[in-house]
Amino acid sequence: MPQEITMEEMQQYFSKELETHAQRSSKELAEQHRRLESSITESFKGQINDLKLEISAPKAENSVLRRKVSEHEFRLDDLEQYGRRMSMRVEGIKFTEGETKEELRVLVKEELTKGGVVLKDRDIVRLHRSSKPFTKDGVTTKQCLVKLSNWSAREKFVGYNKRARNSGGKTRAKNDLTKRRLGLLEEARKRIYSRLKRSFNDEEINELPDAENVFAYANINSDLRIRARGTVHQFASEAELEDLIAHIFPETTR
Repeated sequence: MPQEITMEEMQQYFSKELETHAQRSSKELAEQHRRLESSITESFKGQINDLKLEISAPKAENSVLRRKVSEHEFRLDDLEQYGRRMSMRVEGIKFTEGETKEELRVLVKEELTKGGVVLKDRDIVRLHRSSKPFTKDGVTTKQCLVKLSNWSAREKFVGYNKRARNSGGKTRAKNDLTKRRLGLLEEARKRIYSRLKRSFNDEEINELPDAENVFAYANINSDLRIRARGTVHQFASEAELEDLIAHIFPETTR
């Protein structure tokens, strides 16, 4: 005769079955969750990789475009500078209100002669004042732009400033540089001075021998140069200037 099952045993049986079913369902749900999470992760990874490819392409294109723009700007600057190759800016020329063109021409020729640059009238295409008046110690001067007619006349200006300085002259002659080149040259001089000041005072800087001196300048072709301790280096961009300064002035202290 079958044994009679009590209510308590029935409750225990159903509780155990429910627990087993719950555990099985929990495992199945966990596995489904893991698969779903893995699927979503892989999907996002794929989308991220696609986005990276999409982003990298414009970056590469932008890099190429920036390089082309930079090269184009350099070519334009070269062309503009070539058009200025026969012009010189002479500073320190005395200014008198109401002066005539002929008076200015005579004055400029006289001042340049003091520095060893002897020009004939046919050497000058034109000249005119090119800056605001500047007054110092009661003397007013104003820069003068001189356009020359031939290269031989232009070559006479090589070494002019040194000769003028040695003879006590007050005038100085500079290349007619483009805005970009002038800005780069001024930046080079500023950085050089800042580095020299770490080791010398102003008086010492002015008296530095060639073996220690460092200075930036534009040559007769308006190419930018740095003469450092007897060695000449060229630069044409901010990046090249940065590298040169780091090379010429290793991080040292006095």
